[in-house]
Amino acid sequence: MNELRQPQPRQVLPIISIVTFLGFLDTHLVIPILALYASELGASIGVIGLIIGLYSLTNTPANILFGRLIDKIGYKLPLIFGLIGDALSMFLYSVSRLPIHLALVRVLHGTTGASIGPTTMSVIADYSGG
Repeated sequence: MNELRQPQPRQVLPIISIVTFLGFLDTHLVIPILALYASELGASIGVIGLIIGLYSLTNTPANILFGRLIDKIGYKLPLIFGLIGDALSMFLYSVSRLPIHLALVRVLHGTTGASIGPTTMSVIADYSGG
């Protein structure tokens, strides 16, 4: 019989820990660089604050939505979506030429990044044996 073997916690937890760490690391390391970049592109201090804050403004409600979605469809697709969105956001930050571009990328980053946190926490809960 061809049964699929379930991954063991000792196999999954280190990988998901690295994914979680990198997902949060790139999000937070970009903040000081993004502020300087926005200033260089001509954004005022108020606009820079708005650009930085847009991540949280979109990420917080999207976390709730992704949490519910993960409960319904599982965590594989939302995690892939979040990681691809995260990588795409990093690329789009680098090619942005106007403060409005940075703001739009920040919304994208906040929305797609919202799937990483709930997904990785769900995986950890499932595999931690608790």
